Parts: sequence; C-alpha cells; structure tokens
Amino acid sequence: MRTLQAIVAVLTLVTFSTYNAQAQKNKTVINPKVGVNLSAVDGKLNDLQAAAKVGWNAGVDFRVGGKKLFLSPGLHFNNYTARLVNDIDTDTQVKFKEETTIQALKAPVNIGFDITGKQQLLNLYLKGGVTPTMILAVSEKAGIPFSKDDLKTFTWGANVGLGMDVSILTVDLNYEIGMSDYFANTTGRNNVLTLSAGIRF
Repeated sequence: MRTLQAIVAVLTLVTFSTYNAQAQKNKTVINPKVGVNLSAVDGKLNDLQAAAKVGWNAGVDFRVGGKKLFLSPGLHFNNYTARLVNDIDTDTQVKFKEETTIQALKAPVNIGFDITGKQQLLNLYLKGGVTPTMILAVSEKAGIPFSKDDLKTFTWGANVGLGMDVSILTVDLNYEIGMSDYFANTTGRNNVLTLSAGIRF
C-alpha cells in the first residue's frame, strides 16, 4: 500500500511539474468529457461470485506539449455496477437496481502522439500510460455481504488509447489493463474499456 501511494505521489508531482513548465511554452488543451465503460473483473469473495459490468464516467484531460508529442494528465470519476450473486449457476437474473454500485476516482497520466499534427479540422492521436485508481465508495445492497473493505483502496493499471478530434469535438477509446489485484483478500484484476466524448478548448 505504501509503495503504491508513493508511486501515485511521484506521478502526481512529475505530472504537475511538467504541466506548469510546459504551459508557459505551449498551448494547453482542456478536454472535459463523459462516457461509458465496460469492466471485466473476476473474483471469488467468500460465497459470492463477482463480475463487474457497465458504468459511466466523467472527467477532464489536459494536453500539453509540442506538435507531435504531448503530456496528458487527467482526473475522472467512474461509477459502475458489479453483479454479486450467491450462486452464479442458478441466480443469474439480477435486476440492475439490485446490483452493487462502485465509485472510483482515476488519475491517468499519459504520453500522447498526434498522428496528423495540431491545428487540423480532423486530428488522430495515440496515447498510453498509467492509471492510479482510488476506490471512493461502495453502495451496499441488502443480503449481499460486500463493502468498500472488500476492495483495495488504491490500485493501478496500464492503459492505451486512440482518440479523434473533429473540430472542437473529441471521441476516444481507451483500454486499461489492471496491474494489481482489485480485491483486498483475494486475487482478481479489473480491466476497463472506456468510450468517451467531449469538447476541447
């Protein structure tokens, strides 16, 4: 836990130091966005079978850099459901409103490569980096013995993405690969596919 917290602290310090330095030389792009995500997590929690499903996210990314390479830190709130059932073989019809809801804060730090160059009507870019995640809360459901204590507070992942700018509009597809266990007392990593849309200015 202390090692992960140290990594997050160093990444945050490097990100904002670089951001402040580069912002003096280059135009900074601010990119608020919202999207949907699909999570794939498998784990056995006591007598529960867990499999995360769908959710939504909202946040902001920044782009700071030259014509081709740029630094892209961000901050995003993620909300997604997790299907938790006592017997996955017989109890598969779980209503959406009965599923556990998990809220998390993600702080991705990416390096991007602008394929087409800036100041174009249509821009394509690639990005990749790391994503520290902090679990904020778990909406507990009656009859399901699952709470925030069953998840690790801090996790991290490696991510890759492809984005497109059309005038001031943006669309990007990002895939995060879990690099640490998601649960506090059992193995299981969370992989997240995210599709987001937003504006840039």
